[in-house]
Amino acid sequence: MRHLLWIFGICHALVWAQPHHVERSLLERLSKEEKLAYTNLAIASGVLVWGFTQWGYGDEDFHFRNEGWFERKTSNGGSDKLGHFYTNYLVTRLLAPLYKSWGYSEHYAALYGALTAGMLSGVLIELGDGFSEHGFSREDFIADMLGVVAGYFFATMPSLAQKIDFRVEYNPFLQSDNVTDISTDYERMKHLLVLKAEGFEMFHNTLAQYLELHVGYYTRNFNHDTLPLEGRKRYLYVGIGINLSKLLAPYVGSYARLFNYFQLPYTDVSYKHAYE
Repeated sequence: MRHLLWIFGICHALVWAQPHHVERSLLERLSKEEKLAYTNLAIASGVLVWGFTQWGYGDEDFHFRNEGWFERKTSNGGSDKLGHFYTNYLVTRLLAPLYKSWGYSEHYAALYGALTAGMLSGVLIELGDGFSEHGFSREDFIADMLGVVAGYFFATMPSLAQKIDFRVEYNPFLQSDNVTDISTDYERMKHLLVLKAEGFEMFHNTLAQYLELHVGYYTRNFNHDTLPLEGRKRYLYVGIGINLSKLLAPYVGSYARLFNYFQLPYTDVSYKHAYE
């Protein structure tokens, strides 16, 4: 649902990033400030149009909604909060290099990427929710802002990004009674923090540089609060995986960076602990 909006935003950004060979194209004529302004205007317009037509913005008076965090009685056991964190982290990380390619310094590119994510997701969408049946969620807003901050620091600290990733895993082969869409299908998702050996000098020039340590969290049998409380489970896990980004870079080039953000299912060995 709400995360699908960022598909529009990212696709829009990627269109701006494509090289144009037509002399004096529209992109060439625009200044970096104009590109930034039009990008944010387009995304904000998409939020508002979609919000009023699909999410019920304006249907109710403004109100707050207490959704909780990782409790068993919550809608998704906290997986949705990690989804908010990850989405804003991802958008900030994707927009920062785009803005840098337009001529902004690394600092300002990361800052404007963070502001785009934070203002348009963390503020505009949540405020819109406040005027709908969903209500303004303080928990969602906090998770949004934490993701923005993390994205900013990772965008401005390459040495940190070489050591740590935040990723999402989606396994379409798992059974799920999902009633919404892929972006909120938490029954098939895992969110994880990854510590990469390649970022540490002691592992350079050894096979260990291809290894990763995974620490993750996921929930099952919640399905947006539609399943019985008794069967709901929350899982913490640790595992060892392969750094696919580093392993595949010689063969697919920069496309391998995709695996800094997405974890392929069945590519790690893990131990999980369930919480009822």
